[in-house]
Amino acid sequence: MPAELQDGESIEMQGSARQPYVLKNVGGVYSCSCPAWRNQSLPIERRTCKHLRKLRGDAVEQQRVGQPLAPQPNRTAKAVVPPLLLAEKWPADHDPTDWWLSEKLDGVRAYWDGQQFLS
Repeated sequence: MPAELQDGESIEMQGSARQPYVLKNVGGVYSCSCPAWRNQSLPIERRTCKHLRKLRGDAVEQQRVGQPLAPQPNRTAKAVVPPLLLAEKWPADHDPTDWWLSEKLDGVRAYWDGQQFLS
């Protein structure tokens, strides 16, 4: 159920960080201490984040910021991993003696999905 903060009121909401984020209402301007809110290149009265949207509801937040909200990411969908360039697994039966081996530092050999590397 959407909630409103009174002028000068703040609450804490647990997010992905160790410490909870602080959501505030100061003179009708809502703010959040999360990086997504802080790093937006919009005036502070036009910023929003998933924490404010969760607290107040999408319709109320869209009306407050005066523009359509970005769609929320679908966390249940499996990520589509693009094919990796030049990525090959080293065969276990190949002896690397007398071979020059190096790490690839100027590109991507695998993708991190937040839990594991995908190749």
